[in-house]
Amino acid sequence: MALDLSLMVEGLGGAVIGPVGRLEEGIALAQSSELDAAILDVNLDGSNTFFLADGLVAADVPVIFATGYDIKMLPERFANIPKLSKPFSVRTVEKAIREAFSDRL
Repeated sequence: MALDLSLMVEGLGGAVIGPVGRLEEGIALAQSSELDAAILDVNLDGSNTFFLADGLVAADVPVIFATGYDIKMLPERFANIPKLSKPFSVRTVEKAIREAFSDRL
């Protein structure tokens, strides 16, 4: 899934840093890189990414959640964050990216 998503983002003109498969790697990447946005799988190797998302949101980095879980299971604080339900297409990825940046255009 991560490779497919990376190819979709690159096909839409974005540059991809990552992907990572573990929460600790995601946190390290977020701390060491200047990110324009992040697409986070809700679950990385058994750990949820809510802590990472909280840090990115606090740093004013747009976040998009990708998940195979029911969207309603996400904490209420993430209600306004764009979500991608697996499986997704280039069209749904583009829509989520546009939504993530809607307040910045």
